[in-house]
Order: sequence, then C-alpha cells, then structure tokens
Amino acid sequence: MNSVRRYRKNQGHLSEEDKMSNLVDRIRAMRNQEQTHYAYRNYISLSSSISSDTTELIGWREKICHWTYSVIDHFDLHRETVAISLDFFDRYIASRGNKCDGNLALLTSLTTLYIAIKVHEKKKIKLSTLTQLSRGQFGPHDIERMELEILHSLSWLVHPPSVVEFVSLLLKFMPKEVRMPIRNEIFELARYLSELSVCDPFFIEHDSSTIAFAAILNVLEDDVSYDHVPHSSRERFLRELQTHLGLQRGKSTVRLARDRLQTMLAASVATHGDNKENGPQSSISKPSDNTRDESMRSSNDSLDSRGSRAGSSRFRSDSVDSSMSVGSRGSKGSKGSKGSRGRGRFMRSRAGSLVIPCP
Repeated sequence: MNSVRRYRKNQGHLSEEDKMSNLVDRIRAMRNQEQTHYAYRNYISLSSSISSDTTELIGWREKICHWTYSVIDHFDLHRETVAISLDFFDRYIASRGNKCDGNLALLTSLTTLYIAIKVHEKKKIKLSTLTQLSRGQFGPHDIERMELEILHSLSWLVHPPSVVEFVSLLLKFMPKEVRMPIRNEIFELARYLSELSVCDPFFIEHDSSTIAFAAILNVLEDDVSYDHVPHSSRERFLRELQTHLGLQRGKSTVRLARDRLQTMLAASVATHGDNKENGPQSSISKPSDNTRDESMRSSNDSLDSRGSRAGSSRFRSDSVDSSMSVGSRGSKGSKGSKGSRGRGRFMRSRAGSLVIPCP
C-alpha cells in the first residue's frame, strides 16, 4: 500500500502518455516480483506442497485469518495488512515444509502481524500489546526471536505486491468516460472480494495480479450496469489490460480464480443471510439479462449448484482457540473498506463499511 501512495505522489507533473508508461512499468515490475522473489513456490521444501498432509495447518490458518481481521478492526488499522501478514505466514511456514503445530502457528501469526504493522502501518501497536493477545503464552522476547527467524527465512522480503494494490492500479486503465464514483464502487467491491481470498488457502499459489483481475471481472459482470460501464468501455478496458500486461479473461487460472471467488461470495451470503444491516442495492446494480454481452455472462446459476465454499476446513485447535482473542469495538468500520455502497449480498456494518467477509 505504501508503494501505491508513492506512485500517486510521483504522477503529479507528468503527461498522460508518461503516466501510462509509468503505470505499465510499475505493474510489470510488481508482476515480476510476485512471480520471482515473492512466489510461494520458492519457499516450499522439495518434499512438501500445500496439498500434502496439511489438513491441520489449513484449519489453523483459517482461524488465524479470522483472528487477524478481528485484531486489525479492533485497532482500526488497514485490512490490507491482514493480506500482508498472511503472505509472510504462508511463505515462512512453506519454508518449514508446511509443517507446524498450534503453538508455532500462533507464535508465527503474532510475529508476522507484528512485522506487517511495523513495516506497513503509520499507526504502531506496542509489542507488549500483541503479546497480551496470546494470554501469556508468549512474551516479547519470543516474538522478537521469531521475528529475526522469519525475516531471515524470507530474505527480508517484506513488501509483497498485494491484491488491493493491483486492483487500484488495474482500474486506472478504465476509460475516462466511466465516472469516478463508478470506479470507486468497482474498487470497493473488488477489494471486498480480495479480502475473501485472503481466508482461502486455495489462493496461496495464485498470483495477486490474477486474483485482482478475477475480482474486477466478477464485479463488472455481476454488479455493474451497462448504463454505467457500456460494453464498448468494458471491451476497451480489457483490451488495454491484455495489450499492455498480457492479462486475458479466458486464461484458465483467471477462470479458476473467478469461480472460487464466486463460490466464496455465495457462501458468505448464505452464512450471513439477508440481515437488516445490509445496505440498499448499489447504484451500479447488476445488468439486466437483455443487455448482457456473451463475453461477460453471469455465473449465478453455477453458484447455486456449488453451495458452500469448497476446501475450507474448520478443525479444532485448542491452542489457537484459547489464545487468540480480542475485544469487540462494536460496529465501527475498519480502514480499507470505507465508503462502499455495495449490493445487499456484500456484508456491511451499521456504519456502512464493508465488514469481515470470511464465512
């Protein structure tokens, strides 16, 4: 997120052509980072993968994800920090062969959150405060020792390109006739989907740029009227992304990511139900059937047939459950999801902010 702020600051006095050139270079550099230094596969030992004997780890990871969102919301920090913390967690655990017990999972998650906050947040949280969240199981020295071990294992690579960064930058290719309020709506809804992806281990091995592209495609297809983003604007947008960045809507990895995001969103809706806290339909509501283009067909029927979120395991982990706790701050919205007027299927707090999406 810091890189996006720096990017915006440096764009002030450039021509449109130079801005576009810098934008393309920036995204290409980020994609190179995610496919090289930050690639999850680079940290896996030769005898291990995410699919081998990792049932318990998946259960702990899901609990950790929920807990980390709760901590971030409690301290009013940016939700993107959760994705960064989980990126550290996944790469470090992969370097250990994806094998850990509950104690290691808890200590690692506390430490990766501590690193993510220290590096990426302006607001800082005291180390003593984080240790209190473990209910005395770990002290400051435990986290400090683990911090050095994790940083060495990650070769001090602590600025992973995030899905939200990619969403923000990819939407800059949207044609100018698409009004800024509509772009902001698309961004907020795509960001919500990106938060969903953090909770699902399915996305660990997927590039952030792929997830961001899939999220944008889903929002355009399911939540944006052709009155607000005409067919010609959509095609121009997608053509620019393919020409400059090689992003193709028909690529198998993109289709898989889109299907998974749709499944997770359906599960989130099914879990939360039609509660009264959900806001009215967005001003960029779903396009009508007679205006849909063949290239952006709805997948709602397939959502109904899939039912619940695939691959999400909920296993008991006493050490994680008993240690990870944080007080509630009511319905105050957290940073990073403010201002959205999402459709009813997007969960919202009474304050109008998108809330934790994990079902």
